[in-house]
Amino acid sequence: MKVVIAYDGSEHARKALQQLRLLNGPIEAVLVSVVHGPVRSIRGTAIEVDPAEVEHARAALDTVAEELAAFGITARTRLGTGEPADVVVEVAEEENAELIILGTRGLNLAKRIVMGSVSSSVLHHAPCSVLVVR
Repeated sequence: MKVVIAYDGSEHARKALQQLRLLNGPIEAVLVSVVHGPVRSIRGTAIEVDPAEVEHARAALDTVAEELAAFGITARTRLGTGEPADVVVEVAEEENAELIILGTRGLNLAKRIVMGSVSSSVLHHAPCSVLVVR
């Protein structure tokens, strides 16, 4: 089973990783982390992604992949830039994933309506099943 796991370093993302160990059969895991950007400033000029943020995200992905390997789960890593929900859905489509696992921050209804949420957006746009972990 090919599984895409969204990883942002949060406690909820760590809980999402734990769900991998509950799945049966051979698992092909793809860890995805997203760095916001590039974005436009007020003046309309592009603001590039902070290289330190990219390196931090890449190091975190590599660490998590090593942790999973200790449990016998091999995981590839993918680092994207842009809106997290969009990138997770794109990776799932490109990878022909059968499942996406991601955490939720537990936003209340009012905040979801105003701000939206990554998990809600992924649920509505994913090409496969989605497991949202609290």
